[in-house]
Amino acid sequence: MNLKLTKQRQQILDLIQASDGHMTADEIHTALKDQGKSIGIATIYRNLNVLYAEKLINRVRHPELGYIYDKNTHDHYHFRCQSCNRIFDVEIPYRDELHAIVEKELHCLVISHDMSFEGICESCLEEKKKKKSD
Repeated sequence: MNLKLTKQRQQILDLIQASDGHMTADEIHTALKDQGKSIGIATIYRNLNVLYAEKLINRVRHPELGYIYDKNTHDHYHFRCQSCNRIFDVEIPYRDELHAIVEKELHCLVISHDMSFEGICESCLEEKKKKKSD
């Protein structure tokens, strides 16, 4: 598909590319509104789906927020902090060899996989240490 980057689609993509982390559709909507850009939430969802389908952004399922959107499109893993609820990219090598293990075990064809780690992030651990020492 030859994707046309409409003005609104480009604004959404630019915002995600400039972000330091992952964003929800509502956060994207609010940020664009704060920049004086008037894009409806339905248009944002529609364009996020197109950008994801075209592999220009990544989409990660968050257990409480629904989908969040990521500029990092290469295969990678995620870590979710159970304390602050933020999602972090985990830059360890993607394990393609897991596909063969699962295929052998289940006699199936694995096309992709995702893995998410959960725990307490460095900032929250520091915060807890600080509270204990007070």
